Amino acid sequence: MGAKLRVIQWATGNVGTHALAAVHEHPDLELVGARVYNEAKAGRDIGDVAGIGETGVLATTDVDEILALDADCVLYMAEGEWNPPAALGDICRLLASGKNVVSTAVTAWIYPQSAGDDVVQRLETACQEGQSSFHATGIEPGWAAEVLPLTMSGLFRHIDSLLVQELMDYSTYNVPFVLFDVMGFGKPPDERVPMDEAAIGGLSFKAPLMLLAEGLGATIDDYIWEREVAVTDTPIDIKAGRIEAGTVSAQRFSYTAVIEGRRALTVEHITRLGADQAPDWPNGRGWKVTVEGLPSMVLESRIAIHDEDDTDQGCLGTAMHAVHAIAPVCAAAPGIRTFLDLPTIVGRGVLSKGLGR
Repeated sequence: MGAKLRVIQWATGNVGTHALAAVHEHPDLELVGARVYNEAKAGRDIGDVAGIGETGVLATTDVDEILALDADCVLYMAEGEWNPPAALGDICRLLASGKNVVSTAVTAWIYPQSAGDDVVQRLETACQEGQSSFHATGIEPGWAAEVLPLTMSGLFRHIDSLLVQELMDYSTYNVPFVLFDVMGFGKPPDERVPMDEAAIGGLSFKAPLMLLAEGLGATIDDYIWEREVAVTDTPIDIKAGRIEAGTVSAQRFSYTAVIEGRRALTVEHITRLGADQAPDWPNGRGWKVTVEGLPSMVLESRIAIHDEDDTDQGCLGTAMHAVHAIAPVCAAAPGIRTFLDLPTIVGRGVLSKGLGR
């Protein structure tokens, strides 16, 4: 067994805290640094901050201190969707310093070409300067809309249409800004919100469609964005606040790639604030890939099968997909490395007795 890979955890939110705990207990990884944003956390043992016990690693808000550390990889898990330019600046500095980066911060960077040539050029330049690699990941997008369809695709002679659906209850998702201001939950059904805009939807869903098209050797002709909402008859109290009667309590939105004149690839999210909302829509907890073709096939992946908090388990899955990517990303040649460039991300060590208990 070789030396442990030295890992820095950047941000300790819902996903980052899970990642931190996993890195700390992993036999092949060593936690060597932790970047936090709250001054009250600075100088404290990051394990105490995250509730996992002492780790011997002190949290810091000082980016220069992080850059100066000797580390193989940074798990960059800041809330980059709200400020992509700042996140890109952070990541490029890390890459240029010689550190590989695995990121869950900005969905579009799962396939950076979806974010434009400037993003690609800046990432590639930083990778070449530091002889480092960059990989962005997630659970959806990042696994369900990319890894699952690509893995399935080797079974088909022809695909007429491929639909990836995320089915999730956000009742326990305690991020009011995202739920109310961005997604439009709790708003009148005719009120315009960011999620009405194709450009907003494209920020997250263009990347998986472009990645799949490249992986399957196809050219996308056009994109279609669709959003539908349902309202509640009675008030609903959720973790993030109160949803009044007559306002949006469920929604489904999709982004479709048109290939050779047909709707060939679609990513759809069906999101509720309670399993009883929009009962006529597809229901469940997890992800579903439906393929019409030769052969036809449905692959269903359920999460939280023992009635755990499905949003928390989704955050755990997101974190682990990043943690398990550390070793292959560190072994990869310098540059942007998507799922098309890396070997299969496998859960090395997950069968070890006692881990994660």
